Amino acid sequence: MGLKLIDVRKVIICFVAIVMSFSAIALNNDKKTIEIVKVNEEPKIDGELNEEVWSKAAIVKDFIQYEPYNMEQPSLPTEVKVFYSDNAIYFGAIMYDNNPDSIIKDLGVRDEFNGMNSDLFTILLSTFNDGVNAIEFMVSASGVQSDGKHTGNYGDPNWDGVWESSVKITDYGWIAEIKIPYSALRFSKEDNQTWGVHFFRHIRRFREWSTWNPVDINVEGLTNQMGEITGIKNIEPPLRLSVTPYVSAYLENDADNNSWGNDFNAGMDLKWGISQSFTLDMILIPDFGQVQSDDEVLNLSPYEIKYDEKRPFFTEGTELFNKGGIFYSRRVGSQPKDADHVEDILQENEEISENPSETKLINATKISGRTKGGLGVGFFNAMTGASDATIKDTITGEKRKYQTQGFANYNMFVLDQSLKNNSYISFANTNVMHLEENYTADVTATEFSFMNKENSYKLSGSGAISQKYTDSLDLGHKYYIEFSKTKGNFLFEFMHNTESDTYDPNDMGYIQQNNESTWYAEFDYRINEPFWKVLNWHNEINFVYQNLYQPRKFAQFEINMSSRTTFAKNYFSVGTFLQFNPFKNYDHFEPRVEGWKFEQPRSFVNETWISTDYRKVLALDVRVGGWKAFDYNRYGYWLTVSPRVRFNDKWLLIYRTVLDYNYNSYGYIEDYEDNNENTVINFGRRDVSTVVNTLNTNYIFNNKMSLNFRMRHYWSRVEYDDFYTLQKDGGLGPSLGYDTYGDEENYNYNAFTIDMKFLWRFAPGSDISIVWKNAIFTDDNMIINNFWDNLDNTFQQSQINSISFKILYYLDYQYLKKNK
Repeated sequence: MGLKLIDVRKVIICFVAIVMSFSAIALNNDKKTIEIVKVNEEPKIDGELNEEVWSKAAIVKDFIQYEPYNMEQPSLPTEVKVFYSDNAIYFGAIMYDNNPDSIIKDLGVRDEFNGMNSDLFTILLSTFNDGVNAIEFMVSASGVQSDGKHTGNYGDPNWDGVWESSVKITDYGWIAEIKIPYSALRFSKEDNQTWGVHFFRHIRRFREWSTWNPVDINVEGLTNQMGEITGIKNIEPPLRLSVTPYVSAYLENDADNNSWGNDFNAGMDLKWGISQSFTLDMILIPDFGQVQSDDEVLNLSPYEIKYDEKRPFFTEGTELFNKGGIFYSRRVGSQPKDADHVEDILQENEEISENPSETKLINATKISGRTKGGLGVGFFNAMTGASDATIKDTITGEKRKYQTQGFANYNMFVLDQSLKNNSYISFANTNVMHLEENYTADVTATEFSFMNKENSYKLSGSGAISQKYTDSLDLGHKYYIEFSKTKGNFLFEFMHNTESDTYDPNDMGYIQQNNESTWYAEFDYRINEPFWKVLNWHNEINFVYQNLYQPRKFAQFEINMSSRTTFAKNYFSVGTFLQFNPFKNYDHFEPRVEGWKFEQPRSFVNETWISTDYRKVLALDVRVGGWKAFDYNRYGYWLTVSPRVRFNDKWLLIYRTVLDYNYNSYGYIEDYEDNNENTVINFGRRDVSTVVNTLNTNYIFNNKMSLNFRMRHYWSRVEYDDFYTLQKDGGLGPSLGYDTYGDEENYNYNAFTIDMKFLWRFAPGSDISIVWKNAIFTDDNMIINNFWDNLDNTFQQSQINSISFKILYYLDYQYLKKNK
């Protein structure tokens, strides 16, 4: 038909022409300013601040509360000293405290900010001062570091910088001394520079945050409310070049014959500052064998389960690649496309000897950065090798190969222009090529967010076109538009989203389903300042209306309400959630056959939760909820209980148990064509019970050495009571003889995993890790009702064990040059 791919180059040229016409600098006349000086000598980072050079530092004081009492005076004063040299910028923070014995300084794992029970000092630096992008450096009173990137209202805690810090408890409070080398930053070559800055202090025992530059809690965003550092003159962006070589060794057992084998790997991560704004990050011969196990679940739905990305290279510095919502990094190195088809091609007397569950990643490269004008540019490339299954003849012993996926190439290109008032506009393109199959998938997307000068209203949206090219071209599209009020106590949001029935970004992205048109309205009333006996109170109600894109058939209408608050006296938080489906809804995807639907009755859902004060030795999180459908006696309930015990400032244990029971629920079993070529879809009435137990404990030896142990057991039972045939109108009719095979559909599934990791950061950016991983997965049709009998049966099944040792060593060009 002469169809061709849309010319992406023309789109890029148009995009650049548009975005370069905008100014990228956010204006704010109320920000505080600190002018700093340049020094020749460099202090020792020891938490003392007693060298002469600190007397030359500029000093800021007069912090103000961020929460709980926004814009009020803080409970305790804070003082920050700042200066810079040819190689780094230095911060010395003095957190005054009349009761230094009361400073909370529990140890924690690097970058695990949410689990840190400690006083904190934080710096946010925006070297291009664009009001959107910033890098965060945080240190606790126990000396534990945490860092990350901010892009507007979104944070990326996975970014890892190499910087120095030291803390010391004194008789008047505590001190944090910080050195941030220029090799950890990106900035322009201008002779005179102005950087955006935030200083935060957290007093844990008061649950109080204070800032140097005032931050209005009723205004969306932090990076758009920064102060400024001036006086930075004549600094040269250094050559940012580092390599992190690694070696690893594995001892693994074979689950089938209980034999042990070994494996050795070596590779390298390279980071190179191409210019003052852009960095190349490349991983050669990657090894992700020590990554934490997925929390696998039994999937009875028609949708793919989306698991979190945990591989370090794919989680660090990826904020640009999230633009457009078309990149799901776990597609790279995922299960081969035809891995599930191997059983279908088996001949008589053949069995599967080996069938890899992942494709082999050859290498991956990222180039990313942002210009002085606020234009962010990102490029990603990864290649995976061919994957083969091995099939064995059980009589002759002969083996043959079956290719489950050929060589594949993954690419992504991103442009993101920062605009005034914490606004932006982005362009993104992904491309996947399977050369041997003559298959190409291409997705082009744009995304924008425009806010007014007061940051009180926002117009945002996105759009995308997907293309799949083999012998013909399959086109699909989506668009999203939202208007919201973002400042004040009363907030609202109106949204519309459409995804065509042919829109498919899933070669390199993820959507649960396409073919939808959704209208959404939300109204919020939030009180962020303390009143009466509570610190805050958030209330929300939203309405969702959804129909198919093609054909335009009704799918669902629901009303959701939620409310939550935290009490001032004991920091006891409580919330509730309600959902109503006042009309019959229609699930057009559960039947798994196009043009069919399944009628869902009116229903009601309620959940209530509590969370106690995490500063205490014993804290507790509880969630309890239930649902009820108004026909067929369908109902369910769930309970989550999670106590956490802090034995001392080094040892934290968190246990979580989930009980989830659903009775008389209905779901798809199979579909086929009968002798008259009529479609028959069988459904079953089933009870689904799920029990999940997770134990997670950390023992922190010091701020550089830790031991983590995580054990999870997931058990799900599916027991069928009756069988039906789906009718064309969405109702259920009598079974066409399927009930005679009913017991075969019962399901008893277990996933038991252990991840234990010893980690020692023996030098900046350098780690030694020892990991033990254990995994048991079972599934059969025999229902076991007793928990302990089921657990005993699980432990009797074959299991996989892996013990690994890995060492990474960070080598920085500037450090090597300085020390020759």
